[in-house]
Parts: sequence; C-alpha cells; structure tokens
Amino acid sequence: MFEDVEIINMIKAEKTIDEMANELDISLNEIHRRIMCVKNSGYNLNKIVYDNGKIRYCLRKSPENNLCTIKLKLTDRYRFSAMLISDLHFGNVLARIDYLKKVYRYCQKYGIHIIINCGDVVDGNFGKGEQNISDSTEQLEYVIKNYPTSDNILNLICLGNHDYSLFKYGIDVKKALENARYDLIPFGYGLGILSLESDQIFIRHSISELSFEPINKKLVLEGHRHKAAFTSEGNGFLVNIPTLSDLVLGKHELPGVVRMDLSLNNDGYIESGNFEQFVVSDKLQTVNESVFKFDLDRDPLSEDIVRPKVRCKEINGQIDKFNRKWRC
Repeated sequence: MFEDVEIINMIKAEKTIDEMANELDISLNEIHRRIMCVKNSGYNLNKIVYDNGKIRYCLRKSPENNLCTIKLKLTDRYRFSAMLISDLHFGNVLARIDYLKKVYRYCQKYGIHIIINCGDVVDGNFGKGEQNISDSTEQLEYVIKNYPTSDNILNLICLGNHDYSLFKYGIDVKKALENARYDLIPFGYGLGILSLESDQIFIRHSISELSFEPINKKLVLEGHRHKAAFTSEGNGFLVNIPTLSDLVLGKHELPGVVRMDLSLNNDGYIESGNFEQFVVSDKLQTVNESVFKFDLDRDPLSEDIVRPKVRCKEINGQIDKFNRKWRC
C-alpha cells in the first residue's frame, strides 16, 4: 500500500485541502493529486464538501457504498445558494466556454461557491451538428485543461448521456475528473444525490441505456432537455436546467443558467426556494424569478432505490476499463 505519511497525517488531523496546500506551500491540484494517489493505493476516503468551497477528507474503515452521493456542509445551516448549469457539450462547435467563464465571474462577484452541473460536459461519440473535437479522449482532455478554475468554486457534476457514450467504450469520465481536478467533483452517471443538512437534492440526466426509478415528493434538478422549466407535481418540485451552449432546441430558447437560493428550517429540511433564470449573451440577464414553497417528503431515499440500472448487459463491468493516463 502506498504511504504518503504527510498527507495521511493531515487527513487524520481533519485539515481542509486549502490548509494542506498552505502548510506545504504547494497548489491545490498537487494536494489533490497526492490525495488521489493515497485513495487509489487502497485507502478508503470520504469526501466532505462545504458550501464555501472548502473540501475535507476523512479516513474510513470500509469502502464508500454511496456511488452518487456528495455530502455538503453549510456555513449557514438555514441557507444554501448555488448556480445551476447543464449541457455544455465541449467538443461541439456550438459549445461556449465563454458563457461558462461569465458564470464564474458572476459567482465570484456574488460569493457563490457551488456550481451544480446537470450533465453532458462533453459532446461524446454523438451530437447535434458538427464537432470541432471529434476524438472522445481529446474532448475529455480539453475539459480537464480548459474548464475554468477559481479559488473556492466547486463544480458538482451529474454525468449525462453524452458523457456516458465515452463510458461505454472504456473511458470513465467520472474517474478521469475526480483524479485530475480537485474542483470538478462528479456524482454518478445519470444521478446525483446532494446530502444537505437533513434533506436531499436529486440531480438527474436521462440516459437511454439506463432504467430510472421515479423520484417523488423531492426537489429534483434535471438536465438533458436544454430548456428551463419549473414544475410542481404533487409535493415534489422539478427544475429543468437550460443548456449553457448554443445547442438550443427551439427557436424561442436561449442559452442560460439558473441561480438557486434555498431556505431551510430549524430541523434542516428545505422549506422554500428562490429561482432566478438568466439568459447568457454578453452578460447574464435575468428573465424570470420565482419563489416556491415546498412541502417535500422528509423520508430519505437511498441510492439503492433510485440509482439507475443498466439495461444493456454488455455494458456492465465497464467501469474499470479506463485509460490509465489519469491514474497515479
């Protein structure tokens, strides 16, 4: 087993990666690389993300069973703010990294440290229209190299059907991102569960090869449709996130993002949400703002219940067939 005693002792001391980087006078990505080497050598690590953009790891006795869950700690237990983006499709000629940079500038200006990405980071092995990067590995390398970075801004990424098109051929986008960048934090393919105080937020993206169970009476954020919509169904609430690219699917649709500000009660459950929808051109321009009261089911849903199942047997077992260039 690989022994980076210095990093292991810092993890045991409950230091954040920022504190580690400052103490050792090295970059956050170098700290992250060393932590991933510890993890890949057999240590069981649990990641804890804070809404101020900090990350801390702790040692576990057994492997993490949750494949799609990220635990988020709030600095103010009554409030949580995040920017919601989706469908970037890097590799397509209509992808717009400049739009993403504008979102980063907005987050820096207003002190938002969490961006929730609802899928299709890359265009993958298929797409609408032309690709300026046709090779899937090069698309992934482009994301790792060019995706914006800023101190204490973290991207929590639910992987979509275009990301999954790489996975089917042995390129695991999830493992590549979590090994290469500390600030690009993937959930799973098609599903993300954000554990927030006593509550949960579900992030989904349709993948044709996977079979999805319904998620009722919960707050669900969804990519894939390339347009914004807010739907209250029963006691649940669905937010469709628009594309942050020029791959809009209707003549009246525009690229955009959504800012989400949630209020939680004394027991740590989500009570209400303010959703501000922006279109993106030379700047972020508000086109809609709505406040919704929630009456969500407080019973937690486990990954085993809602995690999508593989329909195609030949795809099973692909998770470790991954180009080792992103490993230690």
